[in-house]
Amino acid sequence: MGTSRSSKRETRWVAGVRLFSGRPDPAWTVPSRIAKRLIERWESLPPFSGTPPSPAALGYRGSFLRDGGGRQWLAFGGVVTLESKNKTESREDTGGVWEKLLLATAPKGTLPRSFLKND
Repeated sequence: MGTSRSSKRETRWVAGVRLFSGRPDPAWTVPSRIAKRLIERWESLPPFSGTPPSPAALGYRGSFLRDGGGRQWLAFGGVVTLESKNKTESREDTGGVWEKLLLATAPKGTLPRSFLKND
């Protein structure tokens, strides 16, 4: 008896933070429905012109959202940058709202409380 396999796979979304701490960067899976909301929110952000801010050499260096297709959104310092095979595009994240929403998807205990505080 044969089994059928769906040729349509759901995208696997992974989020995490980039830290310089001597330990692996924390990462976690994000449900597709939440990832889609983050993407819709990103699309509504105004374009950012200029060079995105550079993180310090030590400590928190930003957060990321990755899909299974080679796209990655990097958030740091009020800017969210989409990197894909063909392009790089940055959007303004006033107040770090997008970044905070992404960090809030982390399972309890994954990140230090300081990452989840409301500034």
